[in-house]
Amino acid sequence: MVSGTGAEIAADGDMGTERRADMPSSARSRGRTVALVLLLAAFLIVADQFVKAWITARFGPCGSPIFTPVIGNNAGISYVCNTGTAFSRFQGSPIVWLPVLIAVGAVLWLWFRSLQAIHPLQQFAFALIIGGALGNVIDRARLGYVVDFIDLRLNDQLRFYVFNVADSCISIGVVLLALAFWRMETRRDTSGTIA
Repeated sequence: MVSGTGAEIAADGDMGTERRADMPSSARSRGRTVALVLLLAAFLIVADQFVKAWITARFGPCGSPIFTPVIGNNAGISYVCNTGTAFSRFQGSPIVWLPVLIAVGAVLWLWFRSLQAIHPLQQFAFALIIGGALGNVIDRARLGYVVDFIDLRLNDQLRFYVFNVADSCISIGVVLLALAFWRMETRRDTSGTIA
């Protein structure tokens, strides 16, 4: 049997709204942070996939790594289908998914742990890493390889690995994450607590 006045029932019906208003600011802040990180990661995934689709359409078929200069002879495009992991490790190996899944799992675990004390630089770094990692995972699941195309070189003998936008996001994210951890440690050492 339901008891209570119409006003009490209406107040109970609005409890979801009241709960949200009473939600601690740290929980609201975490929710906003998660949304912003995922939004930035989604934007990076879309941008990465768009550029890769353009490269594939313009420079296909897969595996025609002819260097097309963009900035002199030092930076250009070489379309490469990478069946390996970072730096082309595990090329053509059936265990290629193992290091990929371990890395993605570790990043997500670290990101969830980082939400306990939110630092903007750290969250921006995680957005870059997550967006880049998922961009490459999408390639690998959809195509069986990752589309790499950015080719930096001093000359034909001295060149860096061919990489893509997602790889750049991951690399920049890792550097920013290291910087964020270093800054937090420095603050902890000077003040005794994390600022």
